Amino acid sequence: MAARAHRRFVAWAWLLCTQALAPAVVAQQPAARHVREAPPAALASDFAAIAENNGALLGAARRYRATFGERDVEFLPALGKDAPRAEPWRVRLLTVQRGPEPLLAAEAATPVRSHDRRAVRYAWPGVVEQYVARPDGLKQSFVFAERPAGRGDLVVQLAVETTLPRAAGPGLAWRNEHGNGVRLGDVVGIDADGRRAAGRARFTALGVELSLPAAFVDGARYPLELDPLIATAVEALTGADCDYPDVAHDSWTGSYCVAWTQFFGGGTTGIVAGVWLAGTLGYGYAFAINQNGDEDSVRVGTIAGTGLYVLVWTNYTSGGASISGLAFEPSQAIATNVFVIDGPGNVSWPVVSSEATVQDDDCLVAWLDDTYGLLGCSVAIDANLQASATPIVQIAGGNVTEPAISKQGGNAGLHLITWVDRPPGSPGWVRAQVVDHDMNLLGPGAWIQNSPQNAGWPAVDGDGFRFLVAWEEQELANPSSSDVRGRVVTIGGSGITSLGNVTDLVAEPGLLDYAADVALLGNKFGLAFMGEIPGPAFGDDVFFKAVAPTGTPIGGELRLDLTPGTDYRYEHLPRIVGRRDGDPDTAADDGVVVFADQSVTTADSNVALQLVESMGAGGAIVDLGGGCGPGGLATSPGPYAFGNDTFSFELYGAQPLAVPFLLIGLPAPHLQCGVCSAIQFVLSWFVPNTAGTALTTFPAPTDPSYLGFEIEFQFLTWNVNYVGCPILPGVAASNIVRATLGY
Repeated sequence: MAARAHRRFVAWAWLLCTQALAPAVVAQQPAARHVREAPPAALASDFAAIAENNGALLGAARRYRATFGERDVEFLPALGKDAPRAEPWRVRLLTVQRGPEPLLAAEAATPVRSHDRRAVRYAWPGVVEQYVARPDGLKQSFVFAERPAGRGDLVVQLAVETTLPRAAGPGLAWRNEHGNGVRLGDVVGIDADGRRAAGRARFTALGVELSLPAAFVDGARYPLELDPLIATAVEALTGADCDYPDVAHDSWTGSYCVAWTQFFGGGTTGIVAGVWLAGTLGYGYAFAINQNGDEDSVRVGTIAGTGLYVLVWTNYTSGGASISGLAFEPSQAIATNVFVIDGPGNVSWPVVSSEATVQDDDCLVAWLDDTYGLLGCSVAIDANLQASATPIVQIAGGNVTEPAISKQGGNAGLHLITWVDRPPGSPGWVRAQVVDHDMNLLGPGAWIQNSPQNAGWPAVDGDGFRFLVAWEEQELANPSSSDVRGRVVTIGGSGITSLGNVTDLVAEPGLLDYAADVALLGNKFGLAFMGEIPGPAFGDDVFFKAVAPTGTPIGGELRLDLTPGTDYRYEHLPRIVGRRDGDPDTAADDGVVVFADQSVTTADSNVALQLVESMGAGGAIVDLGGGCGPGGLATSPGPYAFGNDTFSFELYGAQPLAVPFLLIGLPAPHLQCGVCSAIQFVLSWFVPNTAGTALTTFPAPTDPSYLGFEIEFQFLTWNVNYVGCPILPGVAASNIVRATLGY
């Protein structure tokens, strides 16, 4: 009873404090959205890598995919969603000669192929044909360890096969009707001393001829390298589409896996995945998926028990669509073969929930089936990297669409699946079902939102007990606009056990706020979403904000950006994951948001990574001195930050029998009595003294209007043998501390 009365008193006193402060607060309020600008995000799609996958040796970069055969290379330029068709370009070595003297006839020899994560090499007699993966293209080179025999220019003949027509004009290029395709860079000779000489390239009946002048070949110090660059040629686009990303976290390796869809034209798509270090977002490596068909809608999860990432996606072929997957171990980059979970058939929209406990070797996968609704199963990966699945179960039937699943199920191993029930011609409503880590349905499903307003695209995450479900919902007063709303639910072995109130997570009247995703960040949640910014078309941005365990927003919005000051202003489709989603026992409150960043001029897209945190370092906490006598030392470990609901006030070195009271006030002239200094307090309460130490807490404000709000605090201790203030004998005062609220 005493504790409840104390809380009521503190809340009442705090209201008085904030009301007194209101005029100053209003004067410093930020813009309506309370937006802060994040530093530029890291570019996930600026990568290049070589990796074996599903029996093929692949090179991957933002603007191309390369397939390395036993003696030839296929270069597939990523021409984007709007390209009329995919345009593969294949190159093969024919001959090497000096003047009229043949040095190598490739058809009569067999190369030895080798590779690492950076390059592929074909060792021919007398020459090594090498391809280095770079973000801007494949650096093709021919390396001669010794001076080639004969006299005259050094000439390399290549066969080129492609349906792209040769382009007129300077340089060598093959372009479609829109001016996009493949180009060959300038030929350069480089010797062991770094001396360079310009070479020459020209079209031939079979392909291309590359040559270096005889004088440079004779005078070079060996090894000598003949070096052009194979690159994607674009005019209408500055790059290529990398879109629809997803992200997961692995605590064993301290890494994030980001996967996305790459677009080559004509509906031809592929999946690319990369690994980044969690602490610095340093790039590790990337790889492409080798599978017949067109891959899309990729999602990523982890299996903590075996330290594996799992990718699932939809693969489209002429025989129908399949839910496919692949798992890999991030530190060694060894992977399973591609496996099929369901299909071919009318299946789509897979979602995956990680297994965060260390006792299991599986994860949960759910997807849509046009006939049976929402289906799911558990997928296990054994020690030999072999995949198996439990029997498929029906999670929901009828008019089910837009599924989502929690990132993990915590130590309890309980997960929450949500979806939208959308009858034809009727609004969509959000529904949820609890499942265990083997995809057994627990208890009945429950409505999360079934008001008359149309709702869609839910997202969910939690710790196995408490989950936050977020969704976009049509505004009542502005039906063409939408807000992001949310609800905290608790679950158990019998299903959903309680539903909290529906709250407004993002509500900007008359604007579109949508495409939300949720992740557990420490004991709070992180919310990533798209928000409309009034102004030019495609001015939508990606935002992040923290949410309290109760579902209450904390602080303002953080606007995420990848390329400020350019026409890449359409940030879209964010996904968020926290480090807790790979380790339920960590207290880490940070994670990463991935999103796409599209040019409104050229329509190509990048993929970005942005580190986020549910509670930052807060504002300054400064010792102002003052006080008198044996009052002890007042301090706070902080942070005085939005979201810190246990901001701590601490007193050390008080006399053992002293009776401390905490005083909290606003910055104002300090009161003087004798040699003692004291603050003009608004709040005060007794704090128990244990051997000269007193500790208490008080929540920091969560309203972003209070950014920069300052408080001062001090402890007065009674029952001490001291007379520093004549009107209060037996009272000593600690030093005075000022704390400034910040992110």
